[in-house]
Amino acid sequence: MYGKIGDYAIIGNLHSIALIGSDGSIDWLCLPHLDSPSVFGALLDDKKGGRFSITPVEDRDSMSRYEPDTNVLTTVFRTRTGIAKITDFMPVPLGGEEEPEDVEHLLYRRIEGLEKMVDIRMVFEPRFDYARAETTLERNGQGVSASGGGRRIVLSSTRPLTVHDGRCEGRWNLAKGDTVWLLLRYGPKPDPGVDEQKAESALRETEEYWRTWLKKSETGRSYDLGPYENMVKRSALALKLLFHDPTGAIAAAATTSLPEEIGGVRNWDYRFTWIRDASFTLQALFHLGHLSEMEGYLRWIESVISRHGAEKLQIMYGLRGEEDLAEEELSHLDGYKGSKPVRIGNGAAKQKQLDIYGELMDAAQRLSDYVGKISPELWPSLRGICDHVVAHWREKDFGIWEIRGGPHHFVYSKVMCWVALDRGITIARRYGFPGELETWDDTRKEIKEEVLRRGWNEEKRAFVQHYETDALDSSNLLIPLAGFLPFDDPRVVSTAEAIRRELSHDGFLYRYTGEDGLPGREGTFLLCTFWMISHMIAQGMVEEAERLLLRVEAVANPVGLFAEEYDFEWNEPLGNFPQAFTHIGYITSVIALCRAKGKSVEVDRRVPPRVLLSDRIVLNAGVPPGETDPKEIVPALKNVMNVLRGAFFDTRLGRVAYEEMRRSKAYGEYVRLSRSLQRMDLALLKSREEKLAFWINLYNVIVIHGVIEMGIRDSVKEVRNFFRRLRYRIGEMDFSPDDMEHGILRGNRRPPNSLFPLFRGRDRRLGFTMETVDPRIHFSLVCASSSCPPIDIYRAENLDNALEIAGRTFLNSGGIKIDREKKSVSLSRIFKWYAADFGATTAERLKFIAPLLYDEKDREFLEMNQDGMKIDIDYQEYDWRLNRT
Repeated sequence: MYGKIGDYAIIGNLHSIALIGSDGSIDWLCLPHLDSPSVFGALLDDKKGGRFSITPVEDRDSMSRYEPDTNVLTTVFRTRTGIAKITDFMPVPLGGEEEPEDVEHLLYRRIEGLEKMVDIRMVFEPRFDYARAETTLERNGQGVSASGGGRRIVLSSTRPLTVHDGRCEGRWNLAKGDTVWLLLRYGPKPDPGVDEQKAESALRETEEYWRTWLKKSETGRSYDLGPYENMVKRSALALKLLFHDPTGAIAAAATTSLPEEIGGVRNWDYRFTWIRDASFTLQALFHLGHLSEMEGYLRWIESVISRHGAEKLQIMYGLRGEEDLAEEELSHLDGYKGSKPVRIGNGAAKQKQLDIYGELMDAAQRLSDYVGKISPELWPSLRGICDHVVAHWREKDFGIWEIRGGPHHFVYSKVMCWVALDRGITIARRYGFPGELETWDDTRKEIKEEVLRRGWNEEKRAFVQHYETDALDSSNLLIPLAGFLPFDDPRVVSTAEAIRRELSHDGFLYRYTGEDGLPGREGTFLLCTFWMISHMIAQGMVEEAERLLLRVEAVANPVGLFAEEYDFEWNEPLGNFPQAFTHIGYITSVIALCRAKGKSVEVDRRVPPRVLLSDRIVLNAGVPPGETDPKEIVPALKNVMNVLRGAFFDTRLGRVAYEEMRRSKAYGEYVRLSRSLQRMDLALLKSREEKLAFWINLYNVIVIHGVIEMGIRDSVKEVRNFFRRLRYRIGEMDFSPDDMEHGILRGNRRPPNSLFPLFRGRDRRLGFTMETVDPRIHFSLVCASSSCPPIDIYRAENLDNALEIAGRTFLNSGGIKIDREKKSVSLSRIFKWYAADFGATTAERLKFIAPLLYDEKDREFLEMNQDGMKIDIDYQEYDWRLNRT
């Protein structure tokens, strides 16, 4: 008998996921990976699919819940004779980007008698390869081994098991205090037997793993989620389970072929990773504070772009990057509640969907917003995407919903082509990368003009699904979220109103209602409803948005999981389960609501009197934290600096959110850690790279620290001798920003407009100056002003490459302006202030600059005129305005 989709919970180990019904039956599990053939598949065929069930023999009530802040599931059964509980979990194997061949996948099930007596029946009925392979069961010591289709699993038990008729069974009367352990193993050589002490230890370790992960905040962002906290945590834990740890990819869902209509044909395999999810996923992960997953996903995206390029880019890939996702129908399976066909693979992988280029470029910009840079090695691939969009944006495609009818000129696809070029232009200008920017800009304008002309329906006062129809589409709610038009644009407002009128069922949205080439219908689409909620919040309809959010939250299942769709006629979830995109939409909507409702905190800008009067301000004065090992001070400071950089440095604008930073926990942690510098031994810095990275990072962060603590509003020039008066106490020595720059990094060369060096006589700090000056430090030191370079965090292990990138970024994004026709060069003023650092003569300075330019003709121009006699050189005015958001 099939249960409802909403009756299931999930457990997993970042490789695969098991669906467990509230009746105690594991009805879906693929091993070793989430997209491997199923071992238990009763979800798609109640009779043939196979299951692993534990349930009382007599009639019962049941209740499932997760242990708080974990993916450890408990199911409690209540019968006439007693109460029993199952605890299900999968330990997370230790691994890296490459999954070791000998990794072992474990699934534990603990059965406990809680009250009186309960008669328990266990059925272990694996059916390998979607029930296509013949399965053989054999007794094996304390358990049973099952094999089929070239795969083998072993079930071990602390109680007796029997094998007959192709299944394994156990039946036990459990009194209060009785416990049975079951262990399912998959691996190269799964050994029989289950050790109860090891099992209990594995349970504690698994609970600790999930609680530690959930508490981790790597981005410095934190929100008061109020009544939404538990549901956001559950969404985060569900998303984490959908990550494929070896590669960093994220699956759209844990299942295949759960129907969008009971008995219908809209049954698809979602166990793959979609390119379009990239930007939305990154945003959700950032808000949740999980940088490691964000970076893993970005590495996966980068590998896909670099490997395939724009021409061969697919809309989806396998979790290990597989391209061949050939769609196949499994006609021998009944399908969930008779919903046929059951499909594995996904034929939409080969569709042309132009929107993916916009989502990818938006993800790339989000990456640069967070880490402050784009790898020059990645830029050719991103540039290729923009050139591809220029060449192909006029073509028809199959749209975001992978419609099996068509193709058409989908409005959302055109908008995302505009986004691709918009983000490409932004990235190129930000980092000075080469590209056909004029062509991109002209095409961007052309796309916008066409969408506004052909995608707008005056009669409906709305943007339509595609040019050849007057049907509406919920994806057009993303037009303002993508930055194509502002939220208060009358066309945006009226489109949202039209969508609410035509695509809404009591506030819940359908994707569309027009013809799509398939029979039947589908339920309301929860992600679209979350888009509407975010849209309403942005338009100031906060109270109405929150009411709708609470109603959508209520259709999550009892353990807090969302499917793809919801059927109001039968009041049940539909579609593959759980759905990553739905949980991402929920998180994004909750964060938007909390930010809209949050009250800004007034920052006291009054500068303390001691700061105004004192010539020396030691910012890290106070008792240093005693628990910090001196050897760990540098990595600890670097980690928290990285958090601050990602959370509060707006790379898009080249600005820092000083007020937000001041109120953050991450800033408080930095201030606390900065006091540990008093206990630091500078002699621990051995190599040139260690020293440079340390002092560059410390310079950048002491300036930020000073801006915040001294209440600077518009410019560091507001505070007399800002760069001399600030101090960090390191060991028993004080260092100002000027000391760090001119005394240490510039080898104690005299500052501009000064007659003497800063360190003289017996100054102990002379022992720490750099022997040689690397002029690239001037591309890395940030003085809190608008003309400064972008902020980065520098590491000894890749310092030279990072400084080279910093130089290229600074120069190509405005640090030098060349007019070849007029034979003129305009340089940043740093080349005047620190001329000798870059070379003794003009020729040497131009020789230094030339290799860092992306434009080949500009490089040749400088190389041909290195004597400086034939060109006019001037220096740009320095903008000392604060780099505030």
